[in-house]
Amino acid sequence: MRRLPTTTGVLLLATAVLTAGCGGGGGGKAKAANTAPVADAPKVSAPAPRKVVIVVDKKRSETMTTGTTVEQVLQQARIALGKHDLVAPPRRAPAGKVIKVTRLLSKPVTRVVRTPAPTIKKKSSKVPPWSEKELRKGRAGIKIVKLAYVKRRGKKVKAVISEKVKRKPVARILAVGPQAGGGGSAARLNWRGLAACESHNNPKAVNPAGYYGLYQFSLQSWASVGGSGKPSDASPGEQTYRAQLLYNKVNGRWQGQWPNCGRFLFS
Repeated sequence: MRRLPTTTGVLLLATAVLTAGCGGGGGGKAKAANTAPVADAPKVSAPAPRKVVIVVDKKRSETMTTGTTVEQVLQQARIALGKHDLVAPPRRAPAGKVIKVTRLLSKPVTRVVRTPAPTIKKKSSKVPPWSEKELRKGRAGIKIVKLAYVKRRGKKVKAVISEKVKRKPVARILAVGPQAGGGGSAARLNWRGLAACESHNNPKAVNPAGYYGLYQFSLQSWASVGGSGKPSDASPGEQTYRAQLLYNKVNGRWQGQWPNCGRFLFS
C-alpha cells in the first residue's frame, strides 16, 4: 500500500524547488529580472510617389511611381522589356525624371563606317579659268555605328540605333580658277545656236560614237583644251569656255570640229 508523504517531506520538497528556481545556493538572494526597456527599431518610411516621364519608341507618357530604379519604375508602369530592348538610363540604374526605351527586334550589330571628306572650293586668280588645283588632300572620317532591326509602321526595318564619331573627316581644299568666259573674239559668236544643233542644248548629251556635251566634244579634243573627265560631266559654262578655246586653237577653222553645225556660229 502506497504511503502518503509526511508534512516534513512536503516542506523539504518545496524548499528544494524554490532554491533551484533561484539558481543559487542556500540563502542567496534571487537575481532581479531584466526589466530594462528595449529601444524601438527605426521606422522606414516608403518613398513618396513622384512623376516620371517614360518614352517608348518616341511615344511619351507619364506615370506616378515609388520605384527607385529604372527597372522598378517600368514594372510599376507595367512596361515589359524585350530581350534586346535598349533602356536609358540602364535598367538597374537610379531612375531620373525621364526614361527612354527603344524596342529592338534583333541584337544590335556594330559597323565601322567611313564618312566621305567634304570638298571646299576657293576662288583663285592664279589658276586658269574653269580649272582646279588641289591645295590639300582630304581624309575620310570614321564612325562606329550600331544597327538593329526595329518595327516601324508595322514593318521590320533596319535602323541606326546609335553612332559615335571616332575620327572627324578632313576637308579637301581646291583652288578654282575664274568661272567666266575667256574666249576673246570667239565669245561673240552664236554658241547657243551651235549647241542647239549639236545637242539640242543638252549639256549631258552623249553620242554613242564617242561625242559628249553641248558641243559634242571628242575626249581627245576636250583634253587638248585642258578639260578633264568627260565633257558631259562639266558645267555648261565650262563647256562653252573650252569650245571657245578650241575655236581659237584651230584659228577659226570650225569645219574640222563641227562640220555639220558650225555654220550656226555665225547666224
